[in-house]
Amino acid sequence: MVSEIMELVNRLLTVPEDALLSARCYSVGEQRLRNVTDFHLVRKYESGRGAVLTLESPSCGVLVTIRIGKCGSFCRVMIEPGNIIEYKSVAWRVMELSFLPRMLRTEAGSEGAYLLPLASGDLAGLEKRPHDVFRTRMYSAQEEWEKSANMNCFGLLQPGKNLLCIVEEGDFFCFTEAEFGRDGKNDLRAVFQIREKPGDMLRFDTLALAISDAGEQADYGDLARIYRTWFIERKGVIPLRERIAANPVLAYSAEALRMKIFMAQKFPYLPDGSAPVRVHTTCAQAGRILDDVKAAGIEKAVVTLVGWNLGGHDGAYPAHFPVEPAIGGEGELRELISHAKSLGFQIVPHDNWTDVYRGSPDFDYEYIARTEQQEPVAAGVWGGGQSYKACPLVQLQRFGFEFEKIRQLGFAGHYYMDAQSTVLWSCHSPRHPADARKFALGLTSITQIPRAIYGAVATENCHAYTVPFVDETARIRFGARLPESDLPGMRPVPFYHIALHGLILFQTPGAEHDDWRRLWLRGLAFGARPYMEVNWKKDPATGAIGGDYRTCLERIAEPYDICYRELKYQTLFFASFREPVPGVYCAAYENGPALTVNTTETAFENIPPLSWAKTSC
Repeated sequence: MVSEIMELVNRLLTVPEDALLSARCYSVGEQRLRNVTDFHLVRKYESGRGAVLTLESPSCGVLVTIRIGKCGSFCRVMIEPGNIIEYKSVAWRVMELSFLPRMLRTEAGSEGAYLLPLASGDLAGLEKRPHDVFRTRMYSAQEEWEKSANMNCFGLLQPGKNLLCIVEEGDFFCFTEAEFGRDGKNDLRAVFQIREKPGDMLRFDTLALAISDAGEQADYGDLARIYRTWFIERKGVIPLRERIAANPVLAYSAEALRMKIFMAQKFPYLPDGSAPVRVHTTCAQAGRILDDVKAAGIEKAVVTLVGWNLGGHDGAYPAHFPVEPAIGGEGELRELISHAKSLGFQIVPHDNWTDVYRGSPDFDYEYIARTEQQEPVAAGVWGGGQSYKACPLVQLQRFGFEFEKIRQLGFAGHYYMDAQSTVLWSCHSPRHPADARKFALGLTSITQIPRAIYGAVATENCHAYTVPFVDETARIRFGARLPESDLPGMRPVPFYHIALHGLILFQTPGAEHDDWRRLWLRGLAFGARPYMEVNWKKDPATGAIGGDYRTCLERIAEPYDICYRELKYQTLFFASFREPVPGVYCAAYENGPALTVNTTETAFENIPPLSWAKTSC
């Protein structure tokens, strides 16, 4: 492995010097951006571990020093703080940098695909296309939330050249840029934002790519397993099977059905939050649901109560109390919690620490994130009305005590936090400014409170930077919701599922969905756990979320049995993963089962449509 990494290092050191670095610089006089490609080598030091290269753009007066060398199982390309110098900054400002911008260059029309960090991963073919640039911010900005960019990596799959590139440092201010059809060539590169506006100061951040060669014959499953190695080696993520050995809460959760019971919410969604509270499940009804779940043979469950709090689901954050009276109030909630425990279930709140509502009795502008114009940072309109983003740097100063009040209700188990990992936000309050990195890591740090109190924490989504801090994500979105015109010919793949399996837990889409059999089969292929969102009786007229629990319970029985009694794959790593034809998946686990899953309407070999079988893979 060491020799293979050094071989990759040496290959990178032999690229033409004009392919080592490119930039976009702002011309102060012209007041526009210019692409800068005239960087040339002015100094180079080599050792047995790699090299240090200094490059200069004489036209713009920019000096950049890059380090290239071995780092664990990866080749690392890095610019350290203070190694971007502008000696003509009176006339030119560096806005963006991309090192090794032609590393993944291909011929238009050639075989293979680019791996793009959209949702769980998308493959974009290298076919001939009109010239276009497809640009995505890592972890997505609010204006492009549909892309669901969770990952800090990208790659190339091509016969003889299969590379994974991970943005190890500088990811919060980085874009992936796929350019097709320029002079018969395609490129995919990381573009680091050095400053947002020409008048900003240079960011003194480390910028780093970790690069790995998957070998001449590889597929996206092989790249995903490299990504998994990076999380373990470089981010210190301890595999699930090791964590559960010392954590009974997580050990239980790994063998349990996560189920959400929707209790109440305001509906319809009105900007001022004045809609009435609609009850979907009372505490007494939730208790009867749990009796039926137990009677159906569900031995272990993590029961997650949604809308138990004041105003119901998304009704009055940051306030949680008093417990919503319409579901039975605090007394009946305590009885429900006690009953769930008597059945052997974990029971936890569905909580939110990032969205706040103007109609909340605890609303306070001082703790809201601000735009550059000092307006509150707005998000969606939900049950409580127009939501705003709490600034995580100060949120705990006033509201942190709520965690203890919630715990005193009796909740116990694998805690759930809604919307804690979403798109990138920032705060421009003069008292508590937070750029995208500080804001995101501030939200992540809050998850550690319930993780410490309860033993394990789950979040709605899971961006790469959150993986070391969580034990479960509600879902990993499969397929970005993009117009076909954005980048025709993309195909979603379960790259992120493969990488994270055995590091954190995740679920299928819930049993409330109409296309349930296809969805749970796909989840079975990706290693997801069965899951359901339910209420006492689904009534769309009242905005009820989830499905009628009776229908969902019938649907979940078989998947529960397969996942928890037969395959028991929740904490295992994938040993291999192939997709021989679109929609047919061959998955093999280390020291575990191997299976082929057919999610299509056509038979594949001896596997009928919409079915699965244990195979040798």
